[in-house]
Amino acid sequence: MALLAASLAYFYRKGDGELPVYTTAISRMVDGAEIYRTSDNKAFTYPPFAAIPFLPFLALPPELHNTLWYVVNLGVFFYVFRQLTGLVQRWLPGEQNLRLRRLFWACLLLLVARHISSVFESKANDIIMLLLMFEAARLATLNRFSSVGILAGIGAAFKATPWLFFPILIWQRRFIAAAILFAAAMTAHLVPDIIFPRHDDNSWTFSWYTTFLSRVRVDTPVDAEGAWSAWNLLNQSLTATLYRLSTPFDATLVDPNNVNLWTLKDSGLSILNISAQLCVLLLLVLATQHRETTELRRFGQAGAVLCAMLLLSPMSSKSHFGVLIVPFSFCVIELVRDPRRLVIGIHLALIFMLGTLTSKGIIGKELGNIVLAYGSITWLTLLTLTGSLYLLRRPPAPSEIQHSLQ
Repeated sequence: MALLAASLAYFYRKGDGELPVYTTAISRMVDGAEIYRTSDNKAFTYPPFAAIPFLPFLALPPELHNTLWYVVNLGVFFYVFRQLTGLVQRWLPGEQNLRLRRLFWACLLLLVARHISSVFESKANDIIMLLLMFEAARLATLNRFSSVGILAGIGAAFKATPWLFFPILIWQRRFIAAAILFAAAMTAHLVPDIIFPRHDDNSWTFSWYTTFLSRVRVDTPVDAEGAWSAWNLLNQSLTATLYRLSTPFDATLVDPNNVNLWTLKDSGLSILNISAQLCVLLLLVLATQHRETTELRRFGQAGAVLCAMLLLSPMSSKSHFGVLIVPFSFCVIELVRDPRRLVIGIHLALIFMLGTLTSKGIIGKELGNIVLAYGSITWLTLLTLTGSLYLLRRPPAPSEIQHSLQ
């Protein structure tokens, strides 16, 4: 009860956050009015389907919107941790592993608390992505890849980056799941046009593409008036971090910090960004190479996809990184089962230092912003991906194989 009271106070103290962006979008969509407006103070930049889950908010007065969203956040957190508890009990079964399960939860909460709290305080739609992506990873452990395709497809229509599951499913020769993902995404994209047609008879998806998506480039951070700026310390995607490190100090920026380590422009910066993204894709291909593997490793493979999604996205804000609970769980469960794994122990220690120990509540807002500008969350996500790859390329323990057969 004390935790609930504290969380409620914390939630309301953070104001409305991103919630009005979504409620405004669905209100305009119902009226058939344009939802993609660069003139807005905070523009709605997501695919049109991302507005649909907020339809129930229109039945409530605005002063109750935060209350409903608090209940949704709390419900998703409870569900995710309850399901994760079941997974941990399967992977560390019996009374003899009680100490290891407690150690797992202690380590996991130290690593993930900052990212979960960011989801909670921003009031962004990342709580929905957390639910979809966690469920996709959980169902992958059960070999239910048709359901994984449905969830990833809905996620792709919700925020685009889960499309990365599509080539990975093909790479693993799960062609039916890939086809289901494609069909689910296309269907979800059509739903807003069918239910709430625009006044001008255009397509919501086409409007989204022309207003925002067409401005996205793979070799440089996206810069769109009213939505994104190229130099943005809250954007922890790979291209955004490399851009900040490569750009000379500019005192006119909203949050200026001199984090320039080298200077690259135009073709030089493009080559660096494309090379870095290709390296991430190579790591992901190596991590997901084996199709026939144990359920824990299928969970780890899904976590590797989530790491790559965050790194390759044109915009990965702090609140997007709550999905790291999946790869964190995979790495921690492997560590507590075999604490002699020095490599993964070093990875997790570095992740703890870059993540938890650099939160503004510990080091202060000024230093916290500087560390963010250097890309602390970008680098801990990359460490999580390389740590997952290390574990996925190692031969599975005999006990893990036996449990998977059972």
